[in-house]
Formats: sequence, structure tokens, C-alpha cells
Amino acid sequence: MQGLAEFIMRGRRQATLVVGLSVAVPMLFWFGAVAMALVLLRRGWSEGLPVLVWASLPAVAWALLGDPTPLMVLLGCSALALLLRQCSEWSLVTMATAPLGLVFALVLLVTLQGPLQEVADQIRSALPQMLTELSAEVDEAALARLQALMVPLLAGLMGATHAAMTLVCLILARSWQARLFNPGGFRDEFHRLRLAPWMSIVLALLVFVGPQFDGLAMLAPIATVPLLFAGLALVHGVVGIKRLGIGPLVVLYATLIFVWQVLYPLIMFLAFIDSLFDFRSRLQPASGASGNDDSNGQG
Repeated sequence: MQGLAEFIMRGRRQATLVVGLSVAVPMLFWFGAVAMALVLLRRGWSEGLPVLVWASLPAVAWALLGDPTPLMVLLGCSALALLLRQCSEWSLVTMATAPLGLVFALVLLVTLQGPLQEVADQIRSALPQMLTELSAEVDEAALARLQALMVPLLAGLMGATHAAMTLVCLILARSWQARLFNPGGFRDEFHRLRLAPWMSIVLALLVFVGPQFDGLAMLAPIATVPLLFAGLALVHGVVGIKRLGIGPLVVLYATLIFVWQVLYPLIMFLAFIDSLFDFRSRLQPASGASGNDDSNGQG
């Protein structure tokens, strides 16, 4: 991958070729978003704009064919890359996935209204039986409300998935940039990622209170994305401080895949508590943190 990253950074033509071809190939759009973010992180808006314009053409073609995902991820990752280059603050970038996810959800709600409605109808018809099998007692009013919110919740869930995908692409791009120009810089940045208290409070309110209001229900799944990544950064940071190796992280992600229903809320809860008490500062002196503040490797 390092060789490919070096090829992308050779010039505008090479970057346009890689990004454009990746976006044009089905299921490789995420790689194009990573390459585009790498260019923007290193070269900035003036150098990255021509690459983005040409690379967006196949993404627009996919959108016209009914798949807006490549275009949304490409543009969303580019926006986050510019924000990270400007502010060098991962907490703000992570928080920005919430409004970005809302934009994604609204776009999907408009462009995929038919398929979303079909899925919602299928869930509505199966929901009473599912609740019976789970021995869950839900009154008719609550069930009717849940069924009425099915489409916004599905759109919010898809928006959250796209926002998470966008942030993962940015993380990959930043790790490539650090490997090329500042080895170890990204690791230090990600291990320090921690949401401000006001951020976690707002997100928690959206997650738990949002579903009580029709206009905010869509935001509930979207607001979980910043909390999830902040929680993962907390675990990575603690593992790094304690020098526990890669084993605990492998167990974490494997467990997250199979029992995400339990682990996802737990990680979010840890991120919320950490925003208030900063566990990592209690595990090491403040002077022990990396002093590399300018780790963007901007040229």
C-alpha cells in the first residue's frame, strides 16, 4: 500500500488516475475516497480540487444509475479531510460525522424512498411476531409509533453507516500520510482522540431523547457514530499506554462483529464517561503524551 500511496503523491495525473478508476469500479469507491483524502490532506484544496472534479465524474454516473453511495462517500471524505487539514483536531472531525450523516440520510431518503418504504413495510409486518418471540410486551400505541418511525430510522441507520464508512476512509488516508511523511504520527493522534463533554452530552441526548420526537428520530442512529469511534480510540489509547500488544484489539473487533448488540452500546458508554473524566490522563502523566502537535505532514 505504501508504494501505491507514493504513486498517488507523485502528481495530479497519477492521483486522478487512481481515484477515478477506483470510483468507477464497483465496490472500490472507498479506495478512491481514501486516495482523494490523501491528496487533500497533503496538498490542500488548490491541488486537490482538479483531482476531485475529474474523479467525481464516475461517481456522478453511479448516482444517476441509482447508487449515490460512491459520490456521497467521496465528497464526504473530502470534506472531512479538508476539515482535518485545517484544524488538526480529531474530536471536531469525528463530531462532524453527525451532521454529515444527517445529510447522507436526507439524500438517501429522497433517492431511495421506494426501497426504504419496501423494507419498512416488511419490518412492520414481521415486527409483532418478532416481539412475541422475544417475549417483549409493547402496547399498541408504542408499536404504532415505532412502525410510523420505521422509514426515518432506516434512513438514519443508512446515513450512520455511510458516515462511519467515510470516517474509516479518512482514517486510512491519514495513516497512509503519516506512514509516508511522519511515521507514528497518526497513532499518537488517534490514541488522543477524546470528545469534549458538550459533544458527548449532545450526542447522548440525540441517541436517547431523539426517538421521542418525530423530527429527531432520524438523528438517533447517526449520533452513535462519533461516540463509537471515540470509544474505539479510548480502547486503542489504553492498550497503547499499557503496551498490551495487538491481541486485545483483535479480540475487541472480533467480538464487535459477533455481539455488536452488547458491545456497541458499551463502547458508546465508555466514550461518554471518558469525555467527562479523561481516563487516559489518569493512566500516564500529562507530560508523557506525545508533543507532536503538527503531525499533518502538510506540504
